[in-house]
Amino acid sequence: MKKNKLVLLSLALLFTFLAAGTLFAQNSEDAKFQKIMETYLDEYWKFYPTQATLAGYYKYNDKLEDPSSSAVDKRDEIIKKINSDIIKIDRSKLSPENQQALNILFDYIDLEFVKLENLLPWDYNPLFYNDILINSILGLLTKDFAPIDTRVKSATERAKQIPGLIKKAKENLKTPAQLYTETAIKQIPYIIDFYKNEVTGLVASASDQNKQLFLTEINKDIPALEDYERYLKNELLPKSTGNFRLGPEVHRRLIQRLSGSAITQEEVIARATADVKNIRREMFLVCIPLHRMMYPEIDLDQLQGDQDTVWNKVIKNVFDKIKVFHPGKDELVSQINTYVDRLKKFGADSKLFSVPSETLTIKPMPLYFSGPNVTRLVGPGPYDIQGNYSVEILPLPSDWPPEKVQDFLEEFNNFYLEMVTAQKIFPGSFVPLVSTRKSPELITKVFPNQALLLGWPAYVEDNLISAGYGDYDLRLRLNQLKLKLKTVMDFIIDLNIHQGTMTKDQVVRYLTIQGFQTQTEAERKWDYLILNPGMGALPYIGLQEILDLEKDAQRTKGQAFNRADFLKALISDSALPPSQLRAKVVQ
Repeated sequence: MKKNKLVLLSLALLFTFLAAGTLFAQNSEDAKFQKIMETYLDEYWKFYPTQATLAGYYKYNDKLEDPSSSAVDKRDEIIKKINSDIIKIDRSKLSPENQQALNILFDYIDLEFVKLENLLPWDYNPLFYNDILINSILGLLTKDFAPIDTRVKSATERAKQIPGLIKKAKENLKTPAQLYTETAIKQIPYIIDFYKNEVTGLVASASDQNKQLFLTEINKDIPALEDYERYLKNELLPKSTGNFRLGPEVHRRLIQRLSGSAITQEEVIARATADVKNIRREMFLVCIPLHRMMYPEIDLDQLQGDQDTVWNKVIKNVFDKIKVFHPGKDELVSQINTYVDRLKKFGADSKLFSVPSETLTIKPMPLYFSGPNVTRLVGPGPYDIQGNYSVEILPLPSDWPPEKVQDFLEEFNNFYLEMVTAQKIFPGSFVPLVSTRKSPELITKVFPNQALLLGWPAYVEDNLISAGYGDYDLRLRLNQLKLKLKTVMDFIIDLNIHQGTMTKDQVVRYLTIQGFQTQTEAERKWDYLILNPGMGALPYIGLQEILDLEKDAQRTKGQAFNRADFLKALISDSALPPSQLRAKVVQ
């Protein structure tokens, strides 16, 4: 008996020793990976110090981006070394959390290679420099992470480097796409105005000595900025003949890394093609009772033409009646605030989605950020413990003629604007971003999955009407379907621009006739997809991933499936690539 006990004890000790050895190996591999990730992030922020400040990583607050060829080459070497180190990691010995983090890090390292090898923004995109010129100073002076004098000292160091950055921009920029330079030219007067007028108020509470040192450097920057404006107009614009199309290989790689999608591009294209037809048919069916009320003299059964022609005529007729109900030019922000309050109440009452305790402020967008983006979500950085959230709304350009203003307002009629508010503002990407900021995993806070952040609000918007939002008003339903159609079309156009040869005229015709958008909105969308390659595709890709997860969850849970719980699980404390969410939301 004693012998048996000794044998069992020996075996137990042996298993304990082996388990401890395995655990040690796992911990050792985890520690190795964590060190690699920390190195990558620190090197990333060192190369992009302006973005580091916005992210809440304040180690490089006194630095400015160095886009010289030697610095870019060094960055390329660093990334290749880190990528090599990651390949050597034994994934099987990592914790599940680190396996997940490794996959995310790998995608973003590959995105860096795309930027270093293909996009080259320091050589082909003047907006790269505009972003630094405004955010390098603005981020320090408006983020309350340290005493004002500390922040002003850092801003002073950056201000000293602004003329050098402008000199490098003029040396580097080659043949950008025309739209990139035109947009930079529109922004630069407002950036100069920021340096001339706004910064003084932002440093008003600093000590006289620090304030004076800072303003002395700013006064040196202003002539350099004015000279840069002349350069953009007189030298860069004439040679802005570059190709804005990424090409099939680069574009496919870009959206795959940004989305982390498990669905093949061919499958998503097939779904999008079917969705365009199905959504348009549903729009037509919704329009039938509305059309009969609005046009009692027209017998729908007697309309001539093929199916598409009849659908287009009936749907357009209804939109022609609806478009007159729209906010005034200066009422967009207040109207959106009204819709946000309504959506918050609905979310709380229906339990369809969680309403965060964090405050969301809606305000006009500063014009130095002006471009084709109508909204801009601003929040605390991934390293920040706390901070404020806001969505900025682009004011209508003052140089627009009255007919273009009218065209824009008719596009964003009261019913359409309400659905756009739901998808773009609240809950929008705000709700999933707030959840992501609470994640214990740094990697998902720094690199939240964009397909999920953009697909989640598209999924919510798709379910609002069936959940009772708007008391089943058919006008709201019609505009919700229009927005859904727009999400699909954005995906199709994004691919056809950057992987094909679709022209501006073709895009505008497609969006205005098949998508029922106004000329002004269709032209804005073209600009957006040129300046933001891949971003038009992500909402639809994210939505398709979520719909697949929903089907799996319904199949697994049956009658116990709850959409509100599903929505919450998608974003609970993280924004993972959809392909990594399956175990979390399906079981």
